[in-house]
Amino acid sequence: MQTDLWHFPRTEFRDAVLSLFLRGGADALTLFGPRRTGKTQFLIHDIAPEAARRGLTVVYVSYWQAPEPPAIVTAHAIRAVLETPGLWTRTRAALQQMRPRLRVAPMGIGGEIDVPLGQTDRPPAAALLKLDDLLGELPASPEKPALLLLDEVQELARPEHRDFVAGLRTSLDKRRPAIKAVFTGSSLDGLQALFSAREAPFLQYGLQETMPPLGMDFVAHILKAQKAASGRAADLTEAMAFFEEVGRSPYAFRRALETMALRPGLGLREAHAMLVEDYAERQGYPRIWADLAPLPRAVLLEIARGGQQLTSTAAREAFAKALGEETVSKGRVSGALQTLTRNRLVHKLNGRWVAQDPEFARYLRHQETAG
Repeated sequence: MQTDLWHFPRTEFRDAVLSLFLRGGADALTLFGPRRTGKTQFLIHDIAPEAARRGLTVVYVSYWQAPEPPAIVTAHAIRAVLETPGLWTRTRAALQQMRPRLRVAPMGIGGEIDVPLGQTDRPPAAALLKLDDLLGELPASPEKPALLLLDEVQELARPEHRDFVAGLRTSLDKRRPAIKAVFTGSSLDGLQALFSAREAPFLQYGLQETMPPLGMDFVAHILKAQKAASGRAADLTEAMAFFEEVGRSPYAFRRALETMALRPGLGLREAHAMLVEDYAERQGYPRIWADLAPLPRAVLLEIARGGQQLTSTAAREAFAKALGEETVSKGRVSGALQTLTRNRLVHKLNGRWVAQDPEFARYLRHQETAG
């Protein structure tokens, strides 16, 4: 039963994913999507309840949730499922028990955490063995498999988590096809390190897919929710145009409509402008921008505008002008791109440089226009 009026159920995609698992088509699925495109909502509100309804044991783990090492985070979620009555109710209990004790300061998609997710030390063998035992205790069979929902797994690409990832792969391999897994990630670099690189620990493990984009049906659903909440709704044509303007971001669109419901005098774009500033402050965008050196700033802004020929003569002349210098070499631009990539501010998506956090890119464009 749906309780969130604003939540748009991705029923068709949900059923396709579960059918893939239950009909023996795959043991794992990796979902990529930029931040704020609804991956976590899809796992918690679509996949998990339906999987539980069909009799599957569901375990949800977010590697953003706690500063403890991932072996402990994962074991805690499994224990909550084993020890608490109910199926998806147990997973929700795990989420409630594992309230964050850290502040997130996103550096693009994926972000940075004030307290690191994992320790610098390798996980003790006993912790990995205990995790393996816990996975073995999950009620699971090929006909009614257990389903692991592992969220933001790009965090596991860090070198200190190598042993944990290798141990997890071994544990899952041993229990095919009784345990299925959905991995989600918002950093292509992190996902490639885990699933695609030549020595990746999860190389050739399951299928890889991109979260499907939302369209007119999503917009209509949110307008219906707005109507129920406030007694009025934005025009569908105008709303669809605005949805395109914000890059089909369900987060940006929904938040603008929610704000309009609370403040009847606001239009879509006015609500969005207000949210851009508020969200930027909460996510620390001004600080991130201030911490960048001048050339990485100029390159990031050009990427936010949609620029791609970053080492071309024209681009380097523009960078030099912005920096008040005579010339900027290709090597320096490449170095700036490495800095931005290392800080998880940009990555290549379908051969194009893009900001890892679309909201940050939108903020930069907004600042440029407002300035």
